[in-house]
Amino acid sequence: MHKQTYLKIPFVWEEPSPLIEVPPRLNFESVNTMSDKVLLSILARVIGSSIDASDQKTVALYGVHQAAKQFLDSAKDGFSYKDEWWLFGINSEKEIVGFVLPVVYQDGAKENLEEGTIYYIGVLPEYRGLGFANDLLCKGTRVLQDIGVWRVFCDTDVNNLPMISAFKRVGYRQYSEPWERPL
Repeated sequence: MHKQTYLKIPFVWEEPSPLIEVPPRLNFESVNTMSDKVLLSILARVIGSSIDASDQKTVALYGVHQAAKQFLDSAKDGFSYKDEWWLFGINSEKEIVGFVLPVVYQDGAKENLEEGTIYYIGVLPEYRGLGFANDLLCKGTRVLQDIGVWRVFCDTDVNNLPMISAFKRVGYRQYSEPWERPL
């Protein structure tokens, strides 16, 4: 049986770089200031409309709410984070437009310098196409900068052109050719 795969494009942001300037149009609030159900609901809406092949497969197998729950439950597998790092982006009308979930790799420090990733970033469907992924990525990267992360590895589905553009606009660079991940 042939194992299904999909292509991911890897990106990296590295020091030395100036501190990321976070655009001022969103306010950021820790996801832990709201009930767990809010993050789960927002994540389910994002993952249910994702163009990422792995998200689509997980949703097809388990349904949108179970896929979101499994995704959040696996966040501690190989990663560490503090609750205050995980943030909702909130517009001037006090509406959540999306979220960013930065983490550091467990046992990934080199000479006491941490490496991290954006575990997930999502913009609600009705706010897509307005550049909010840039704002969220800037904020997530800045959170990691502020805690001393010197390198941030991320990847995205080769078909996720908006996220590819966001990585480039925020100063990430593609560091290798797309690679296959099992579905």
